[in-house]
Amino acid sequence: MATTRWRADPGQLAAIRSFVVETSRSLDADEQAAADLELAVDEICSNSIRHGYGGKEGEIEVTVERDGPSIRVTVRDWGATFDPNQVPTPDTDLPLEERLLGGLGLFLVRQLMDDVRFEFSRDRGNSVTIVRRLDRGGQAP
Repeated sequence: MATTRWRADPGQLAAIRSFVVETSRSLDADEQAAADLELAVDEICSNSIRHGYGGKEGEIEVTVERDGPSIRVTVRDWGATFDPNQVPTPDTDLPLEERLLGGLGLFLVRQLMDDVRFEFSRDRGNSVTIVRRLDRGGQAP
């Protein structure tokens, strides 16, 4: 298990992505699994910075660990909470010019990962835990 904290700043996203990829590869993730985890964590951290902290100072903590046949990543922040059930599912059948800007991050994370869990606590902060099975290769969940 590896855990690191960063400032909640867009300039830290490249370092967070590198940490996730390198750590997941060290835990036997193949290229596709590492890429899926990288993209999902980037979306989660971007949302935390933009919406959770809204430009205010804060921290993001990322933990990457092996969990049997899977890699589990937990992203924690201490920003504002949100209700993931209130995030509408985007209509991906609409032509691009008719779609609203944004709104695809959580949808994408849920498509790439085998499990996505949210936890909100005043004491422990907000966390998003994602799980990517390693035995499915490039197949979607």
